[in-house]
Amino acid sequence: MDARDQAAGFEALAAAVTSRNAEQTARPPVLLTLEGGFHGKLVGSVQLTHNEGYRTPFAALATPARFIPANSPQALKNVLESERATVLDWVVDNGTVSLVEQNSPVFCAFVLEPIQGEGGIRVLSEEFAQEIQRACAEADCPVIVDEVQSGMGRSGDFLASSALGLVGDYYALAKSLGGGIAKTSVMLTRQSRYRSEFELVHSSTFAKDAFSCFISQKVLEILEADDGAAYRTVRERGAKLLGMLEAVRADFPDVVKDVRGRGLMLGLEFHDQSGSGSAAIRDSAPLLGYTVAGHLMREHRIRTFPTASAVNTLRFEPSLYLTDAEIDRLELGLRDTARLLRTHDGAGLTGTATDTGTAADA
Repeated sequence: MDARDQAAGFEALAAAVTSRNAEQTARPPVLLTLEGGFHGKLVGSVQLTHNEGYRTPFAALATPARFIPANSPQALKNVLESERATVLDWVVDNGTVSLVEQNSPVFCAFVLEPIQGEGGIRVLSEEFAQEIQRACAEADCPVIVDEVQSGMGRSGDFLASSALGLVGDYYALAKSLGGGIAKTSVMLTRQSRYRSEFELVHSSTFAKDAFSCFISQKVLEILEADDGAAYRTVRERGAKLLGMLEAVRADFPDVVKDVRGRGLMLGLEFHDQSGSGSAAIRDSAPLLGYTVAGHLMREHRIRTFPTASAVNTLRFEPSLYLTDAEIDRLELGLRDTARLLRTHDGAGLTGTATDTGTAADA
């Protein structure tokens, strides 16, 4: 082959490599997150929320996400491999030119909640948290930890992720940071990931206002006072509340399916009631948590609410000043609810005057 043919062959190869690399690098970015997760309803973050009812109307407006089953290392491995992109690079060694394959960045971030709030108060396992950490480090994929519900001491630690050994590159905090007074939020960024130009391209009219910052500072001082006494209180009160919920479950295993959570972020899940002997209970089964919450409010003056994407689960996220008397009162209400579900007493649960369950059911 003469020099002219060699040059033409190299130019053809270079063009093919350039075309292939352009195709790989033009692939749209990928966001990873977990099934059951909830990350708000803003036009961008709603695509990270697993509930299709929130996501679908805005699907064309933001980068879509790949949802991974929680606590499934194999599923994580499969997604990382299937989305992997590579580019070809030239390497010269002793006068010989060769092509080598190199990984090309694909993943924007892995976004997760250490305790899924709206998904049913589900705690990420330590093992899976560590697998996410390892896999993301290997793929150079930053980890964003959403601690809006679970952070600020709610779990018994300032960050719920710290108890899992999970170290994020970004953290999101909000709501509790404002102490119930200021509407505020904050993003914490690892120094190596921080870009100073971010504040210029994503400025905010109301960010960093003096009032919210002052309130947030005072909230942090209260949490950290007396060597973190608030966190110890959350752990103690949470253990007391969890023990009560477990006792209700033990006495009504046919009604209560599971009790989950950590600290003062707990959930109680009811069994599906679509096969109840009460027509009223059967009719309310798709939204059972709302019916139960209504009963607790109406009959026991207890305000609670189900988790939005797992409506058979009641959430309990009380103040750290929760008293034994309040726990006893909640236990009374839950036992009353469980008894009504066990006996198919739809009239008692829903507050209706009549129930069309059959005599045999009754």
